Amino acid sequence: MKKIIMSVVCIAVLFLGSCDDESTGGVSDTTDFAVLNIIDGSEIIIPQDDPWTDPGADVTLAGEPFPFTTSTVVDTSVPGVYYITYEAVNDLGFTASATRTVVVVSTAPSIYNLAGNWARTNGSPGTCVQVSDREYTYDNAGGVTGANQLTIRFINVNDDEIYIPFQENASPSGLSVRSFTPGSITDNDHWSWSLAASGFYGTFTRNFVRQ
Repeated sequence: MKKIIMSVVCIAVLFLGSCDDESTGGVSDTTDFAVLNIIDGSEIIIPQDDPWTDPGADVTLAGEPFPFTTSTVVDTSVPGVYYITYEAVNDLGFTASATRTVVVVSTAPSIYNLAGNWARTNGSPGTCVQVSDREYTYDNAGGVTGANQLTIRFINVNDDEIYIPFQENASPSGLSVRSFTPGSITDNDHWSWSLAASGFYGTFTRNFVRQ
C-alpha cells in the first residue's frame, strides 16, 4: 500500500512540474522582456533645414542597456510627416516597439490661405483662423457640434499635407486629439484629414469645403 501511495505522489509531482514549464513557455518573469521608452516625446515639430539629431530611445532588458533598431531616417531638407519606429527584440523573439512622429514644416511661403468659413461635406460649419503663414485654428475639426466639438490647431506642412499636433482638452467634454494620418490639401477650397480623438471619433477621412 505504501508503494502505491508513493507512486501516485511521484506521478503527481512529475505531472505538475511538466504543466508549470509548459504554461510559462520558458519565460520566468518580466525581466525577459525589453522595456522601451522614447526619449524627448513621441511628437516633434521642426522647421525645414533645422539641425536634427534623433534623440533615440532608452531600451533596457533585465535592467541593462539593450540594442534597438529604427525604421526611418528624417530628412529635414524635405518637408513632410515622418514616422520613426523603434524596435527591440529579445532572445525569445518577443518585440517591444514605439513610434515617434516628426513633422518637418516648409519654410517657403504657402500658396494657400485657408482662413475663412468651412463645412464638412455632410454639413456642420466651422471657422478657420490663420495664426501664421502655415498655422491655423479650426473650431469644428470633427464636423460634430455639441460637447464633443473639437477646436484644434493645425499645420499646413508643405501645401500638400496637413498635420494636427496632439492637443489635450480640445472639446468642452475634454477630448484629446491628434492626426491619425496626415491630412491633405486639394486646393484652396478643399481639404481632408483623419483624426484620432479619444474613443468618440472614428478615424475615417473627413472632407471639408470652403463656404
